[in-house]
Amino acid sequence: MSSEFVVGLDMGTTAVSVLVGEFTADGETRIVGAGAAPARGVKKGVIVNIDEASASVREAVSQAEHMAGVEIRGVCASVSGPHIRSFSSRGVIALPAGRREVTARDIEKVTEAARSITLPFNQEIVHSLPQDFAVDSHPGIRDPIGMSAMRLEAEVHIVTALGMPLENMMKVCKKTGLEIVDMVFDPIASARAVLTREEMNLGCLLVDVGGSVTSYALYHGGTVRASGVVAAGGVSVTNDLAIGLRSSASVAEQLKLSHGVALASLAGEEEKVMVPGVGEREPREIRTQILAAIIEPRTEEIFTMVKKQVGADPYYRLLGAGIVLAGGGSQLRGMVEVAEEVFDLPVRLGRAANLMGLSELVDSAGWTTGVGLLLWGGDRIAAQGGGGPADRVRWMFHRIKQMANLFS
Repeated sequence: MSSEFVVGLDMGTTAVSVLVGEFTADGETRIVGAGAAPARGVKKGVIVNIDEASASVREAVSQAEHMAGVEIRGVCASVSGPHIRSFSSRGVIALPAGRREVTARDIEKVTEAARSITLPFNQEIVHSLPQDFAVDSHPGIRDPIGMSAMRLEAEVHIVTALGMPLENMMKVCKKTGLEIVDMVFDPIASARAVLTREEMNLGCLLVDVGGSVTSYALYHGGTVRASGVVAAGGVSVTNDLAIGLRSSASVAEQLKLSHGVALASLAGEEEKVMVPGVGEREPREIRTQILAAIIEPRTEEIFTMVKKQVGADPYYRLLGAGIVLAGGGSQLRGMVEVAEEVFDLPVRLGRAANLMGLSELVDSAGWTTGVGLLLWGGDRIAAQGGGGPADRVRWMFHRIKQMANLFS
């Protein structure tokens, strides 16, 4: 990744996508290239065959490089899977006696203190995101920089992942000539692309329906309050259709995408679809309501699983902006309506807005994670690299060194 570009790599269960964005001098990210390939060697968000996964990444990268006219080396990669865990941790530091004003360095130190915890075996920290601060035991402070204090506390949202899946992802990237500059949990990346600042402040639950897993991130007061994963997604719906229709998975997937309806009441009584026969069997015509009757219970179950996990969080009762759906699995007709019934909250389908460059290429819910990775990478470069080309290169190599040392 050159000093003028950011690259997002979204390695999902069903597809691998790569986006190239140009980071402009005024801080904007302009999409200049995109590539996608069917995901091979990935199961439930975890790499199970390095050679096959590498081939998929190489294909998507080649497309993106050709379109953007650049050589891709460093990427901001998505992380997901049922091995993801998240929780809150508190850090506390005392300010030096000769200096009683909170600085950005103090924020780094108190966040690092919150990270200094004993993790379960083989778990690695992916994110440590500050939520709230307390200055001299006065809580609820969003930005303490510049305040006078003797003691600084921070509540930090920690996201962890198993070390082996992360290491295997790094191996896949290395095999294709790539370096991972940063890793971002799927729903946090998607939220960066589709949530507005107002939604993050009022309280909003981002639900990213992927291939084999569905992940979520709950925002309130402008920051992440909870996040997690449930082990079900769009592939679960496809498998149900294959069993219910006595058809192959490929046929079931095609029918789901072309005629699938997540809410049976939305399927017209006269709507019909032709189901190809298996083997020497003749094709048969069925009503779309039959597809919906198979799909609806699974989509309802997915959202119910999310609600069960996040519903006990105190911030769940404060979702003033409701629910936003993202991910390829959210594109089925009726998904918004099913989610509204399960969560009993207003729901909208997330779309990345106000994009520059080749925005029409990624104008669907399936690209939200990739767009979020680009914006996340741009944010990091602007915040930590100072905006200058030389500084951005130094920051890039600093992050590469951090990722390389993750498993040392």
